[in-house]
Amino acid sequence: MKKTFTLKILIFCLCSHFFADVANSVKSVCALESPFCLSKKTDGALLGAGIFLSGADLFLDNVLKINQQTFDENRSFEKKSVNGFDRLFMNDYNFLLDKVGGNIFLCSAMASPIFILGKSQKSEWKTVGLMYAETLLIANGIKELAKLSINRYRPMCYFESGDSYDSYKDDGDFANSFPSGHSTMAFAGAAFSSYVFWKYFPESPLRYAVCAGSFSFAAATAVSRVLSGNHFVSDVAVGALIGSCTGFLVPFLHQSKKAETNENIQVGILPNGFLMRLNF
Repeated sequence: MKKTFTLKILIFCLCSHFFADVANSVKSVCALESPFCLSKKTDGALLGAGIFLSGADLFLDNVLKINQQTFDENRSFEKKSVNGFDRLFMNDYNFLLDKVGGNIFLCSAMASPIFILGKSQKSEWKTVGLMYAETLLIANGIKELAKLSINRYRPMCYFESGDSYDSYKDDGDFANSFPSGHSTMAFAGAAFSSYVFWKYFPESPLRYAVCAGSFSFAAATAVSRVLSGNHFVSDVAVGALIGSCTGFLVPFLHQSKKAETNENIQVGILPNGFLMRLNF
């Protein structure tokens, strides 16, 4: 649960540097039949927002050390202080479920996007890769800044048995339960993959399997976070909402107007009274 600052900043710098170069080199990349279009204006705004949000978290959390909590050994955690709905599903920390959930998360974050790249043409890889990077940066930034702004102790803090008692109190992340980061990123990947695959392959019978599989992995991630004692149900619900909205919005803003025009069918009336249908 504890954040690894060195790894996090390395990944962030590599992604932001690489994709910033890509975005700066893009003027307007719109293949004739591609459903998505890269543009300097759109990608500059989205990539800039993602870098700003995720970068702000790194700076506030690791440099300024904003809102970092120290565990109080004398604090009393009473389950009755938790709202009735969340209290019904709260659990103590479970190491095995925590690790299993982490592996499910990795699968959900990588499997579907890789499948899209495998099915799409190489000319579309840059478009898909850039959109996915923007999605992850924005989703990550939103959920991390929310964690910095809102203090909520994890369910494991309300138990004094099981795997958690000797481990969670020394973890600086114990008060960052809301929202669920794993759920946010898993649902961001699921929504992104489902929407992008559907747009690229609107006639493919696999589009239903991709949607069902992506969201099943994301849901399994969310469930594992609750059962492992890392999060309350409301934490994963809000995380799923943030992730799904981000995963849909980023590719939606990249929709090619040219492709939309090609899909539109205009209906007119011939002089003899018959209808004609024209594809543009």
